[in-house]
Formats: sequence, C-alpha cells, structure tokens
Amino acid sequence: MTEYNFDRLQGETDFDHLKRVAIDKLNKLHNMDWLDVKEMFNFQHSAESLRKYASGWKLELEAREIEQLSSDEEIPYKETTEIMANGSHKSDKLLRMTSEQSKDVDYLLSAHGFDTKSWELVNAKNNIWNVHSKQDGVQTLYSSKITVKPRVNGFDYEKFLEKAKKEIIPVHIKEKTSDGTGLLEIPLFDMHFGVNTYDDYLVVKESIISKIASKKWDKIFFIIGQDLLHNNGFDGKTSSGTPIEQVDMDKAWEDAFKFYCELINLAQDNSRTVECSYSIANHDDSMSWAFVKCLEVKFPDVEFDTSKKVRKSFQWNGIFVGYTHGHKGANRLHENFLSDFGKQMAVADVVEIHSGHLHTEAAKDKFGVLVRTLSTKGKTDDWHDSNGFIGAHKRFQLFEYSPTNLDAIYYI
Repeated sequence: MTEYNFDRLQGETDFDHLKRVAIDKLNKLHNMDWLDVKEMFNFQHSAESLRKYASGWKLELEAREIEQLSSDEEIPYKETTEIMANGSHKSDKLLRMTSEQSKDVDYLLSAHGFDTKSWELVNAKNNIWNVHSKQDGVQTLYSSKITVKPRVNGFDYEKFLEKAKKEIIPVHIKEKTSDGTGLLEIPLFDMHFGVNTYDDYLVVKESIISKIASKKWDKIFFIIGQDLLHNNGFDGKTSSGTPIEQVDMDKAWEDAFKFYCELINLAQDNSRTVECSYSIANHDDSMSWAFVKCLEVKFPDVEFDTSKKVRKSFQWNGIFVGYTHGHKGANRLHENFLSDFGKQMAVADVVEIHSGHLHTEAAKDKFGVLVRTLSTKGKTDDWHDSNGFIGAHKRFQLFEYSPTNLDAIYYI
C-alpha cells in the first residue's frame, strides 16, 4: 500500500477532509483505525457512528459521480444524413421530444435542421428510446428518421391563384358559334418554355391559328401541361426536385401564357365549344397546374379539367382520345388505359392514346388501339441531349376528326 496523505488538501474544508479520510478508510486506502480517525478529527460521536456516517458519505459520493457521468456522457448514436439522386434528403437523429412533437411536421423538420419554408416532409419514422437518468429518471428519446424534399421555392399557389383572380381580366366569347362541325385536337407536348421562347414558337402559333380559323368547329380540344414549362419553380429543379438547367421562369410563364391566350381566345370564337385539360408531367406538375388554373380564370366560357390524374380521356361522338405524359408506365399504356377506360374504348369507332416525354415520334397499332408518342418542335435540352434523344423530327401534330373517323393529321 502506498503512503497515504492524511493532511488536509488545498481548498478542502475540515468536513470534506474528514469525509475523504473516512471514505478512503472504507475503501481500504489506508490502515488507520476508526478510533484514531475519530480522535484525529475530534469527532463528537463514537468510532462506530463514524463508520456508519462514512458509509452514507460514500453512497452520496457515488451517486453524485454517477449523476455527473449521466449528464456528461453522450449516448452513443450514429447520426447520419444522406442526399439522394432525386434531390431528396434523408436524416437520422436521436431526438428529445414528446409524443405530440413526434407527430408535428414542422417540429420534425426544424429538429433535423431543415427550414420549414424550403423543405417538405415526405415520410417519417420515430422509434422510442428510453434512457435512465439519475437526475431526471426515465427519459423518452426518439430515434427519428425522416425523408424530405425541396419545396418549390416556397411558392404559395393558393395566394398566387387568389392574386390571379384579381389581376387577370376575363375574356368572354364575342359571338356564339352554333353550327360548327368536326373536332380539332391540339396536343402540344413537351414545349419546355424557358428553354424555348414565344418567338421560337411564332411559326407554330401562326399555323395553329390558320387551322382554327379555317372553319367553324363543333369542338376544339386543348391538352395543356405535358412539360409546358422547363422548371417546376425558380431554383432549377423538376417536380421531383432533380436539379436541371435553370431557366428564367418569369419569362417562361409570360411567354406560355401569351401563346395560349391567343389560341384559346380565337378558338372560343370559332368553335361551338372549347375544352382544355391539364395533363401532369415530370418537369412542371405544380407550375403547369397553376398555369392552367390561371387560364381557367381568363376564359370563364371555356370548360377546364384541372384534375391531376396521370391518365385521362376525352370523348366526342365516336372518338376516344386517351392521353398521358408517358413518364410513368410507358410500356403498359395500352393495358393501363383499357383498365381505366375499357368500356368507353370498347364502344368507340376511333381509339387513340397520345403520350409524350421522349421528344420523338412513334406509333403502334395494338388490337385497334393506336398508341402514339408525339414529337415536339422544342429545342433539345441538356437531359435529352445527354441521354441520346436527338435527331428526331422537330414538329407538333394536330388531329382533325369527324364523328367516326380520324380525318387528318397536321404536322406543324
């Protein structure tokens, strides 16, 4: 046994000195007898009482040391963050929160370090971790795992549409057409305004105007969306948050709105009825939806379908036209449309399914259903260039129908 220091240490009170020597006696760090310790400190009780006091002091000291360890020692937990290829982020952290907070989307985003105005929660999984603390008792912590994706630059569509209703001046039909014939379908897919401008599409617009004005129609049907705009916000990302080339979205919107307003205004004065349908796509689902809602405000006499279904259909007399962008289930279009619209397709004289996405033209007749991939006259953007979708014919297609036939396809 090494030589023990019985002297009072610097900064040590007489009482702390007594406790140290007594506790060290219990821990067998020295061999002084309890009676000698009592006399050394002039302890007013018996040597046996001193031993019992020392046992209590020892328990107190051990409890304080454990408490200190509990507060200072970090709970071993491997916190991780991960950035996915689609632009989403994953975060895994150990959080101190209540059961209610574990269900609060904004709290989870903030706790994981994400700005609630810039990110939205995709999913969350919180597992309880119970940890015992000498100071606080049992603490409930959570192993919290979340996936988030960027918001579209905090764009508030409800406020935008409310503002649009106040600032957009409605345009009504000048003179009602009552004796039109035929259906004109105008499916302008993959226009990618932002990469392309109003001036780029002047020839296209003039060709469509010429066709609309060539006669009085029974119905003119516009399919709007389909990657109308190149970005889904103002930070150069697609609908899923994938970073792509950033374009001037203010100009893109203005160009697209001017383009379609001129066409729809002419159409409603040259057709008995006009119908416009929003078609969701992968580049601009939210922005194009808001765009079509603005057109709906602009043209109150026109019928609009602004639902966000991936596959939609249009019927006129014996004509059935199914349409989708083609970014989902492209290899099963025939089967998927039969599943969704089998009865309508069965009684139609002409069944067409129109998709886009690939920027190239293709057609396949499958048991009387003509499945077409429509081309575009838009410029080749970076993604399609790098993936080899180049060299295709640069043109749009218009379709003219009589009640039971496809009469003509116009390339513009």
